[in-house]
Amino acid sequence: MNFLAHLLLSGSDPDWRAGGFLGDFIRGPLTGERPAAIERGIALHRHVDASSDRHSAVREATLLFPTPYRRWAPVALDLLFDHFLARDFERWDLQPLKAFSRECYEQLGARRTHFTDPARRFLDRMTEVDLLTAYAHRSSVPRALAHVSARARRSNPLAEMNATLKELEPELQAAFERLMPTLMASSRARIAAAFDEPNRRSG
Repeated sequence: MNFLAHLLLSGSDPDWRAGGFLGDFIRGPLTGERPAAIERGIALHRHVDASSDRHSAVREATLLFPTPYRRWAPVALDLLFDHFLARDFERWDLQPLKAFSRECYEQLGARRTHFTDPARRFLDRMTEVDLLTAYAHRSSVPRALAHVSARARRSNPLAEMNATLKELEPELQAAFERLMPTLMASSRARIAAAFDEPNRRSG
């Protein structure tokens, strides 16, 4: 999943959301360098990515792509799924997308001292162009594909994959509809367990 989905799946706690955002910028063990709640958010981000990769909807959707594209299909799906989420955001959250995005920018900005330099630069750009809201427009998908393609260390076909995504869109929408409720339930369970842990220890 991409930035919008990770922020939504991180729940309403600002520190967990910061971790959900940071997950794409932090590698390796979590050592307590950042506040515990932010590191829990990073761990949740990793759980969401692993759960998404293993989900049958994603595996089956990947097989729909032509063979030369399959290796990069999960990356393309992450970007398209954020578009699906943004386009119908109020199906998945009580807040309108604009209000949710503004809240996220404010919360992330207040915690930027815990971010890496690349994360701070991306946050500034994301806020400047209102990227989370822009995901609602289908034109954001080819732009995102080109951007991720240019940033990738390996040669890849991402910038060429928009036509295939359009051709497969009904099937990929169905895959997203299967995946998202599972990720929401799993994320809520992990967040609830984390917040309940102090109560269990003191009980």
